[in-house]
Amino acid sequence: VDTYPIEITPSEDWKNELSFPFDPFLAYSTYDGPMWVKFTVLMHDPTKVYYQDSNKFPFHGEFATARLDPFFGMSQDEFDRVSLHEEGQEAILGAVLVSPNSYVDPEYGIQLVRQDAYDPEVARVVLQLVKDSIDAPGGAQPFYFPTYEQAASAAENSAFFAESGFPVSSVDRWLNGDQCYSTGWALGRLRYVPPDMIDAAYASGELRAEDILLTDSIPAEVPYVAGIISLSPSTPNAHTALLATSFGIPFVYLGDPAAAARAKGLDGQEVALRASLQWDVVCRAALLDAEGRIAPADRDQLLALKQPGDLGLQPKQPLGAYSGSTDDLGPADIVHFGGKAANYGLLRDAIPESSDVAVALSFDLWDDFLDQVMPGGSTLRAEIAERLAGYSYPPDMQALKADLAAIRDRITKEADFTAAQRQAVEAALAGFTPTRKIRFRSSTNVEDSAVFTGAGLYDSYSGCLADDQDADAAGPSLCEAGEENERGVFRAIRKVYASFYNDNAYLARLLYGVNEDEVGMGVLVHYSYPDEDELANGVATLSRGVPPSDEIKLVTQVGATSVTNPEGGALPEVVIVNSYDGETYVQLRSGSTLVPLGAHVMAWESEYRELADLLGRVERRFVEVHPEKTTYLLDYEFKKMRPGELVVKQVREVSLPDTTPSLTPFLLDEPRELCTFQGEFGNVFANHRLKVRARLSTKSAFLTPAVLASTLFDDAGFDYLSGGAVATLTGSPAAWPGASHAYAEGTATDSFVDGDGAAGVTYALATSPVPDLLPPSVGPLVSLSDFELVLSAEYATPVPALEWDEMPLEVTSETVRLDVCPADGPPVEGALLQERSLSSPSGVEVRTSFYWPPPPTGPTAGYTAPMHKWVETRIEGLTSSPIVLKGYHAQTYHPAHHNFSEDFIFEPRLEPGIDPALLAELEEKGVRLIYIRTSDIPGMDPQMWTLDTAGVFHSLS
Repeated sequence: VDTYPIEITPSEDWKNELSFPFDPFLAYSTYDGPMWVKFTVLMHDPTKVYYQDSNKFPFHGEFATARLDPFFGMSQDEFDRVSLHEEGQEAILGAVLVSPNSYVDPEYGIQLVRQDAYDPEVARVVLQLVKDSIDAPGGAQPFYFPTYEQAASAAENSAFFAESGFPVSSVDRWLNGDQCYSTGWALGRLRYVPPDMIDAAYASGELRAEDILLTDSIPAEVPYVAGIISLSPSTPNAHTALLATSFGIPFVYLGDPAAAARAKGLDGQEVALRASLQWDVVCRAALLDAEGRIAPADRDQLLALKQPGDLGLQPKQPLGAYSGSTDDLGPADIVHFGGKAANYGLLRDAIPESSDVAVALSFDLWDDFLDQVMPGGSTLRAEIAERLAGYSYPPDMQALKADLAAIRDRITKEADFTAAQRQAVEAALAGFTPTRKIRFRSSTNVEDSAVFTGAGLYDSYSGCLADDQDADAAGPSLCEAGEENERGVFRAIRKVYASFYNDNAYLARLLYGVNEDEVGMGVLVHYSYPDEDELANGVATLSRGVPPSDEIKLVTQVGATSVTNPEGGALPEVVIVNSYDGETYVQLRSGSTLVPLGAHVMAWESEYRELADLLGRVERRFVEVHPEKTTYLLDYEFKKMRPGELVVKQVREVSLPDTTPSLTPFLLDEPRELCTFQGEFGNVFANHRLKVRARLSTKSAFLTPAVLASTLFDDAGFDYLSGGAVATLTGSPAAWPGASHAYAEGTATDSFVDGDGAAGVTYALATSPVPDLLPPSVGPLVSLSDFELVLSAEYATPVPALEWDEMPLEVTSETVRLDVCPADGPPVEGALLQERSLSSPSGVEVRTSFYWPPPPTGPTAGYTAPMHKWVETRIEGLTSSPIVLKGYHAQTYHPAHHNFSEDFIFEPRLEPGIDPALLAELEEKGVRLIYIRTSDIPGMDPQMWTLDTAGVFHSLS
């Protein structure tokens, strides 16, 4: 490319440098998403970057044609031709995305936009140019965030980009934790299988129906398994997610890299998986090692709880006709036409202008088709029954897959419709234009009901009526230019019928014990939606009376790219619509990966409001049909077709989870090491006197009244302070001195006594909330990480403390919280080093350093950092040589709200290996510990006291 200087007219709307992490040109898309700014690099003058004010100009085209001289006056199409393709390219487009937690993670990602893949070296040069134009502090890490079109090339050349200083990544690295696509629980063997090997592993028996699948990403179809764990994000309304919800299968994405690595380490072992929503919003995914921890009888009892319940199946009934208009159908007609066709009648009643005219083919046609006599003398129905007669759940999958494939082949290649049946079907389709493609959609009475969704189990196909009426079997198709073979409607119907015996579909019926004589395949028929005319597509859910709130969730993708079965990792847009006090609010939760930053899949906000209104009208019709229902969840599918028409193509009720407590919880041992929480709870004196390290291992048992009547802990190690030194108790708490146990109102309390007489201390370790019943929606599994542990002490002789106004007081009881101990070794990634230099007029100087944990991600209503890990404390002025403390028990911290002030206690005699001579000097001066209180008033010096062996404070200030 020829290069030469290009002068650009100055404007306040662009600049050549960007300030990191905050710059006025940065824009926001979502409340907890990254900030972003778009840029342009001129191909003929690739020496500088033009950053656009992305709040004023969210799109490249509108900015470049208004503010960059070479593109003045161009239309959007003209600008696209010189920017989105390698041939004739004059502008390189891109964006910089800044981490929403940039004050903790100083990271940013760079995107390059083009329909063709960039040459890696060209991409590297542009990435370096952008990096050099960003004013960022040392340590800020740039990443290459390839767009959808660049993803394959970036993955192939990831080592090259990493070596160049631009590791390939995505905004997924900034996601806030786990994602629960389907809640539930499972117990089984964990099996890691790459996405492209899942089907083969299932067929060979390497992956079984009772296993929990761990994989890198979720393909369009996943066979039935006990649970699903993905190591990359999925789309919330994918068929896999909907099907998992129907089956009560937990389906989660593990957002924490450490948790993902731990999951891979459990491959081949028995695990328990639980996916739940805290406050009905925040995903809580728990993967527990169950290998060797559950007695066989308990395992059988747990797995018995996973046996599927009653589907509430409505057996098919004869209609006396092969077809009917969906204008005349309602949910009660599921017995004649199946769920999809019957529910379509709600659309025709509520929004006839936004739902296509459709007809339905009844179970009568299905039954007569199955009753045809095949070569060999048996009916097709009898042949199928004979092939499947020997199977029960769980089946021999390899044999079953072969039999089902043979049945599908028999239906599509050898079975056929009679002349009378063909005549009846063609009569039913008389209202359709023969040369326009018609869609034939599966509609069974074992899906799309209020009890079982069954999404994705069965297939739909398109057909051309003219191909059946042209008196020959030779192509080309009369409905689709370029299709050299005929694609008749009867071929399409046979393929829909054959999908009744899809692997997952039959496996689901086998699992639920469905009587095959009571179910069948109906067909919903309307015009096809050509991909080239599809501007957007999506799914929606509308909830009423379902926590956390009444809302409509719209999951939308551009064009015909599937939302339910996405390819290539494309993620859809998620929008929430809700109403309050008569006003409707539209909120973007996450953007589509296939549209530019700042853009939306549909017209913002008008088309989202229009769509929400259509769905609301359907809901009102649903309530008219079901006046008894006040709590429900409706699932929709919709499209936006050229020139801009919104069409709703499906509605169904989705079953709601059972929230009535009825299950006896099962406590699964999850050994944990807990320490005293040194945060905004209690006070520094309690934190110090009750400084403990507890290694706890629970029973693995059902929490029956008998189990709750005794300690939950099988084994424990308990390091605590006793008589001025660290003491340790081990074994069962039931065997500790003066042990007692109580369970009341969800709290299990284990008590023991240390010392006697005036020196006696009664400790109580309270574990809560320990449930005696749980709802099926949550499942029975609980572990130690589900509970809060609080340690209290009752003193026979009161102990000293200081009030906020420096008045001494004596306390008879104290309480602290326990939290997970930091791991040995260096602090966790992102921990914040804190250093304090504290001195008193008496010449005592204390220099202490410690770490706060990484602050929380996402929006917070204030935050107080607790202690994460001590480095050391150095005390001078009390002894002949400095006192250096590094131990856990010798140093204690307590922050005030928002860390505006802090309290410290340092007790040298608790430091392992301290020089006895220094302790003797302190004892001679009557110093047992040092207490320091900092002030939240600017300029106020810290206050220091020593505490003597008699419990009297002495000011050093």
